[in-house]
Formats: sequence, structure tokens, C-alpha cells
Amino acid sequence: SVFMYHRIGESKYPSTNVTIKQFEEHINYISKNNFHIISLKEVLSIILDDKIFEKNTVSFTVDDAYESFYLNAWPKFKENNIPVTLFISTEIINNKTKGYMTWDQIRNFLNEGGNIGQHTSSHMHMPFNSKELIKKDILDSHKSFMKELGFIPELFAYPYGETSKEVISTLKEFNITHAFGQHSGVISIYDNEYYLPRFSLNEQFGDLDRFIFAAKSLPLVIEDFIPSEMYLSADLSPNIEFSIKSDIDIDQINCFANAGGKWSSQDITNITKKRIQILLNDSFKSGRGRINCTVQKDNNWHWFGYQFLIK
Repeated sequence: SVFMYHRIGESKYPSTNVTIKQFEEHINYISKNNFHIISLKEVLSIILDDKIFEKNTVSFTVDDAYESFYLNAWPKFKENNIPVTLFISTEIINNKTKGYMTWDQIRNFLNEGGNIGQHTSSHMHMPFNSKELIKKDILDSHKSFMKELGFIPELFAYPYGETSKEVISTLKEFNITHAFGQHSGVISIYDNEYYLPRFSLNEQFGDLDRFIFAAKSLPLVIEDFIPSEMYLSADLSPNIEFSIKSDIDIDQINCFANAGGKWSSQDITNITKKRIQILLNDSFKSGRGRINCTVQKDNNWHWFGYQFLIK
């Protein structure tokens, strides 16, 4: 499971913030129990080598480089020798935006053992922009990284977790080989390498019980997911199908979606013994349409999640 934070200890922004108490509970629990904590680069190495993740493997990421991460969370990560990857939108740092880290702080973070990744220059909604603008934005971020740090990070995370087939084709032109979204789910070696899931944590979804549940979950391994396009502009109630590789009873799967603007259980039809169709009970509304599917086997929960961007 890969976790994602934004702000730590900024209660004015509960949708992107976890309290310091919540954050410390997460780190204390992970540190004192039997978890295999690895860096995001190690996550990708396992995927590239087609290896199997050890049980209870976790990794940590932080988006946007808010100063509250540097002041309130980085010392705790360091104290516990926990690797963390910070995804940076460079224009925000270049503009010395209040509430964000400075380049000096980012350099210090790197010197103290931190890792960083790309997050575009302007923190743009990538699928809403032309290929030319996306390429310019990525190039601008590369120029800033080279100027300030002397290298271009390999890792990439989509702002808002939003992508499309065209965006992915653009990333490939920059030799970016993997990218992370913001949809819940446990990574498996069979996932789309350009749409890897992360568990987003905030005040509402950052309580310790949910964190433990996500940290201990196993992947619900799927393949041949349709629709292949993440950006929906026409059919807002798409036919969702996928085949299941995990050794589970598909009759026990439960799928939830925010179709119609609120989370609810969705009907499932078995197409074959290993392939299901999710029958949405309403259309996705504008913004982000999400599905989460879980199933329990032998006291272990398996989790698959997906996010669509809705025009």
C-alpha cells in the first residue's frame, strides 16, 4: 500500500490535511508493528522485476511540498528512518508561494535523505489541456529542477490524480515509465504502470482504523479493465468490466461507486467465472468518478480502486 499526504497540521484545510495527532498515530503504528517499509523507487523495482510484494509492504508519498510537511512530518519520518517521496510542482516553489517549501528547504530535504518526484510545473489539470501545453508545462518543470537541483526526478504523480490516454502518451515521450494517481487501492505487479494507486489521507479518511485497514490490505488483482480511457466526456455511465486474477470467490466481491454524487453499493453481474461487470446505478457527476471493490478471504481484505475524470 502506498499512502499519500498533502498537509500535516493545517486544520484550515481538512480535505487535504491530516492532524498532527493522526499523522503521529500512523507513523507510530507502522514503526511498532511488523510492516515492510520501502521507498517508492523500491516499489517500482519490484514491479519492474515482476517480483511479489512482501505482506504488509507500505510506502509513503507527499504531494505539493507544503511547508507543513517539512516542519511537522519530515522530522518524524527521519526519526523513524522511513523513506518518503515528495512530488513537487515547480512553478509554485519558484513563485515563493506562502505556505509552500522553498528550494533551500527542498535541497535540505534531499540532503537529509528525502526523495522527490515530478508533479508538473503549474499543478495543471492535465487532461483538460492540449498536448502542446502539457509538454511545455513538463519542460518548464524540468528546467526548474535542473536549475535548482541539477537533475530531473524519475518519478511522476498526476496533479489531482487525473490522467487520460493522451496524457499517458505524452509522458512516454519524456521517457517517464511509471506514474501515480490518487485512487485508493493496493498496488500489484499487474497494474497499469501509468496509473498506480495510492491511498489518500485527510482528516475524514485519516483515522487510525482506516489507515490500518489500508496498510494491511492485499491487492485485488485485475486485468483487461474497460473502459481503457480514464477521461470520460460522453458516456458518463460507462460499461465497467474486468477479469480477476486473485484467487478469491467473485460472488463475495462488493463494489462501491460515487455515481450520482454519493457513495453507494453497485450491482455486479458475473460474465464468466473470473470476469465481472459493474452496473452503475446512476451516471457519474462532473469531477472525479471513483469505484472501490473489496473482498475478504482468509481474514485478509483485497482492494481494487479506480478513478475516472468526468468532463
